[in-house]
Formats: sequence, C-alpha cells, structure tokens
Amino acid sequence: MPSVQETPSLRRLNHVELVYAPGERQLAARVFGLLGCRVEDRGGTFLTAYVEQAEADIANNVMYASEVTAEQWAFEQALSSALKQAGTLGDTARGYQGRLSSEPQRSCHFGIRFSRYNAYEATLAKIRRVDEDDPQLKGRVTLSGVFRPGDPGAYSKIMIQAFVRTDVIASGMLSLGQHIELQWQLPRV
Repeated sequence: MPSVQETPSLRRLNHVELVYAPGERQLAARVFGLLGCRVEDRGGTFLTAYVEQAEADIANNVMYASEVTAEQWAFEQALSSALKQAGTLGDTARGYQGRLSSEPQRSCHFGIRFSRYNAYEATLAKIRRVDEDDPQLKGRVTLSGVFRPGDPGAYSKIMIQAFVRTDVIASGMLSLGQHIELQWQLPRV
C-alpha cells in the first residue's frame, strides 16, 4: 500500500460533487464566485471551486462541478416538464418547493462556514444584488432566508445561517434546485 499522509483522529468532508446544465459552465463558475470561492477552470471535465480562497489543495475542501451526463439531462428535462403540469406530481412538487422556500433548513443542503464576519456579510450583500449585477443569473440564485440567533425560524443559538437556492449547480437534480447554507459561527466565550 502506498504511504499516505495521516492526520491522527481527524476526519473531514473533503469535497462536494455538483453538476450544471449543458452550456452553463461559466454560470456555474460565477455562482461559486458569488459564494466566495476561488474558481479554477483547467479545462477538462471538472471545474474546481476552493472553499477557502487561499488554499491550493485540489483534493480537499473543494467543490467540483461537471456538465450533467446526457442521460441525466434527458431525465431532468422530462422531470421539469412533468413538474410544471397540474396533477399529483406537479402539485406535490409545488408543495415541497413551497415548504423549502419558507423553511430551507429542512432541505437537502451542504454548508460553507465563513471565518470572518465581514466576508460573510459582503457575500450575502453580493447575493442580494445578483439580479442587478449579473443579469444571466437573474432569478437563478436567491437568498431563501437568513436566520440569526433569536430570529423566528432560527434553529441555532451559536451561528447565523443563510440559505442560498440555485438551479445552476446541484449535487443531485438541477430541476429540484440546490440549497447551500452559508454560516458564520458566533465567537465562543
């Protein structure tokens, strides 16, 4: 077995794999940038987003995105069409999406922790302005909610949680959208 660098008793989530729609690689890169990530596009299959901008480790603390496969895209298009129709599937999908838009904490999501409060607030401000600042992302990246300790709907007393919804990148089905939690943990005293 080859030798590997071992870190005693530390286990970490090292990456998240996402997809984007055909032709939307640059939009995916802009969404990662909007989230405060440093984006690197070396060509090839995968776009890389470094969660911590100063990091250069391509194997850890990163998000990757690639174009959906032809099979997933065909399924996505059929699913999107079905979800727009009246009836059981469309109606239940609208109920599900409505619930998640008011209570994004209950969605399938992943989180990015910010270590500097000013960077966190600056990122939220960019997301709030995305419709004006980037017309191609208009309506495709939204802030579902910001929950500060003590706010109605807040689940935590130790952090601020902001939920960003997008249909540009997803770790599952693009047609269902993706929530990404941006959090700032309050200093521990």
